[in-house]
Amino acid sequence: MWVDGTISLAQSYIAGKVADTVLHAALEAEGPGAALPSRGIAVLGNIEDDFHALGRKMVASFLRLDGWEVMDLGNDVSPSAFVDAAVDGGARIIGVSAMMLSTALNIRGVREELDRRNLSDRIPLAVGGAVFNMRPGLVEEVGGDGTASSAMDAPALFRSLCTKAGEEILRGMVGTRA
Repeated sequence: MWVDGTISLAQSYIAGKVADTVLHAALEAEGPGAALPSRGIAVLGNIEDDFHALGRKMVASFLRLDGWEVMDLGNDVSPSAFVDAAVDGGARIIGVSAMMLSTALNIRGVREELDRRNLSDRIPLAVGGAVFNMRPGLVEEVGGDGTASSAMDAPALFRSLCTKAGEEILRGMVGTRA
């Protein structure tokens, strides 16, 4: 509604805060359920200078429901902190959130850090936030490997990117044996 101009930014903010409170309460009330096989660790966070946590929290919830162990780094996370956490925790993927273009451009630093450490072929970079839905081509511009149009679509994206990364690693191993 904010994009369409039918709700003010202040109303959107209040709606987001209410949704955040309800989501938090629902997650706390969640009892032990049937254990899913683990898909591995996913590192999530909002890039430097970004403090819009609702989308990231929603993605984390859907990932947990899909069997991922989520390492949520919170807001205002530096590129090196994302990569350090992924390496130290043995993560299969990094997910970076940004709401606005000005902060989304900071995601380039995560790609640069992955490249610098020769990890780009091993740890996929998923990017997300409202700005990626509104600006086609931004995923590539910031060095992301993919995005999902909604939090509900994030688990499929994460599975797909990890499968692709695993296949590329296997191809590289076969190529070195020849």
